[in-house]
Amino acid sequence: MAKRFPANRIKTHRIYTVWEVSDALGCHKQTVGRWIRSGALAADMRKRPWLIDGRDLKAFLGQRVARLRCKLALHHCYCLGCKAPQEPDGRMADYVQQTTETGQLTGICPACGALMNKMVRRADLEAIRAKLEVTIQQASPRLVSLEDPRSNVTSTRERRTHGKTQQR
Repeated sequence: MAKRFPANRIKTHRIYTVWEVSDALGCHKQTVGRWIRSGALAADMRKRPWLIDGRDLKAFLGQRVARLRCKLALHHCYCLGCKAPQEPDGRMADYVQQTTETGQLTGICPACGALMNKMVRRADLEAIRAKLEVTIQQASPRLVSLEDPRSNVTSTRERRTHGKTQQR
């Protein structure tokens, strides 16, 4: 799996060596060399040390992040097993409300059978129901407040005296 490197550590107006790039990104110098030799990262290789422009390095890291991201359709969930967006098996999913505005959509991956989850807005639920058969589940009972407070909870504070305090 590709690692995400912190592009905010790179300055656009600076020239870097392979060692400086590996220190800034927290990767091995051979990784940076592999990027250069494959042609993905532009560098001045006429003499040693190889020099890399900060602007080129930031653009390269941005392209890596954009390649790793995928935009999901409303009725798709991301399967971690397949590493791809999938429509739930049988076009069926469950919805459990988490907050007043959002909830969790859960389905089964048709390719590998793993559970897929996706946080969705309550406002988008009708658009999702046009594509999938969504069953709305009850919220977890621990999230629902009790109608009557517990018997061992008192709302008024009783004055307590220390056992060794002398009373006159």
